[in-house]
Amino acid sequence: MPPPSPELADYLLGEIFLRLPPEDIACLLRASLACKRWRRILADPAFRRRHREIHRTPRVLGFFRAMSKDLPYLSRYVPDNPASRRPAGCDLPGWLVLDCRHGRALFATPSPSLSTEVILDFLVWDPLTGEQRHLPRPSPPPTQHPCSAPPPRESATTVAAMGGHSSWPFLFTTWIRNSGYITSTCVYSSETGGWNELTSIDNPDVHIDDQPSPSTLAGDTLYFCGSMTYTFEYQLGAQRLSIMDRPPLPQQYRWKFIFLISMEDGRLGCADMELEPSLCLRLRLWSRETAPDGFAHWSPGRGFEVETLLPSGALLAPRFTRANPPLMPKADVCGFAEGTDVIFVGTNTHIGHTGAVYMVQLNSGKARKVFDGLDVVFPYTSFCIPVIDAACTEGSRGVSSA
Repeated sequence: MPPPSPELADYLLGEIFLRLPPEDIACLLRASLACKRWRRILADPAFRRRHREIHRTPRVLGFFRAMSKDLPYLSRYVPDNPASRRPAGCDLPGWLVLDCRHGRALFATPSPSLSTEVILDFLVWDPLTGEQRHLPRPSPPPTQHPCSAPPPRESATTVAAMGGHSSWPFLFTTWIRNSGYITSTCVYSSETGGWNELTSIDNPDVHIDDQPSPSTLAGDTLYFCGSMTYTFEYQLGAQRLSIMDRPPLPQQYRWKFIFLISMEDGRLGCADMELEPSLCLRLRLWSRETAPDGFAHWSPGRGFEVETLLPSGALLAPRFTRANPPLMPKADVCGFAEGTDVIFVGTNTHIGHTGAVYMVQLNSGKARKVFDGLDVVFPYTSFCIPVIDAACTEGSRGVSSA
């Protein structure tokens, strides 16, 4: 009987694991289930660090969309790979998706109330591990008002510190509220277990959009699309709230919503659609730059012809009628995956056409339809490997309160 083959050294196994395809996280999951030794190697912080250095860009694992923005809420998670079971696609009744970042999604959930107003609670969910965190209510708590009453407009976002790693203790949730001529924001940190003091500014002609839309994180500053003409920015470190202007778009686009994005170098950017005189629809990227005198300004960047960016037939040709101007094909940015080149573009060409949303990789030019209809998309990205979090936080499962 031949002697057993010698075991590979830990560092050699680590090198093999590093070369597993990052787009299929199930490979590492299966490796972690093989034995305790392999799980220990995968859970090593040095392995996680090297995995990030080699694969740099986070993986877009799927996206969330709000199927019903009215009570009762309904959100849906759609995996990028329908065959993937980690995390698997699912409907989330009673949950309204508000934002998604660093491997966690933030939801509003209705709480029973004796008044006509429905009090909303915040819930943070990690789709990879299934762990949930119910946050304590800020004061005053967010509410859902009857349709007959003019509601204060509210928004919220989630951001993890420490570069977005998987440590739950470094969770920050920002809640921004508009009532009358005052906009206020406060931040919850699970490191302290509470909300900080309200930060408020006067804004006589600015409000928060009442539809859930993703925020943007650039550096240590969060940006919210407040209205069609202004954007709120909140500096997490300084805890300062302010208002900034949007890019100088042509007059006919001044009343369109722009989509804020984070650029590859960490600066704030935005994406918008422009219709050129030749009737060519172009996706335009802008970046916010700081001049030597300290003043910031918007600078136009790369442009992409939408018709060639999307699959053939996705954007219908202009329809000329007696109306002036003609009915033009329409496309809008519906989502952007931070730290990647993935953008979601929705088309809504003519009356009677339901439109569709496409997932586009700008660098490679690859695009595919992800669903019919037109809606805002909250991309779900993660550097996290499920087994690493499981090994590092073994025994922490289920619902908990932060």
